[in-house]
Amino acid sequence: MNIRQRKTTLFCAAVLVLVMGLARGFSQEPANNVTMVGTLSCAHCQGIQPLHKGYTRWTWALHSVNEGDDAVLVADGNIYKLQGDKQEFLKYMEDKVKVAGNLKGQILAVQSMSPSAEK
Repeated sequence: MNIRQRKTTLFCAAVLVLVMGLARGFSQEPANNVTMVGTLSCAHCQGIQPLHKGYTRWTWALHSVNEGDDAVLVADGNIYKLQGDKQEFLKYMEDKVKVAGNLKGQILAVQSMSPSAEK
């Protein structure tokens, strides 16, 4: 195989990889508009974790999200990472809330949030 044929083969392989990558990007599932009810918390407050001395679950969740941890919604046994206005999330920390937004995988882009009437 001469140099020209190798370059052509490498070019074709690179184009094929690029096209396959673009096709995979277009085939991802679209975001779904959803409304969920669950408890708003911080990502690190979920699972087995002892309380930190001097904190309640509420004060630790406030502190953690304010310091940069992800806010999450715990609904129906699932945990969804929330994207949106962190100051709005802090208002409802450790409360039961009704959240509307676009769900893509386990990430929920929040459009609206309000206290839940469900207890």
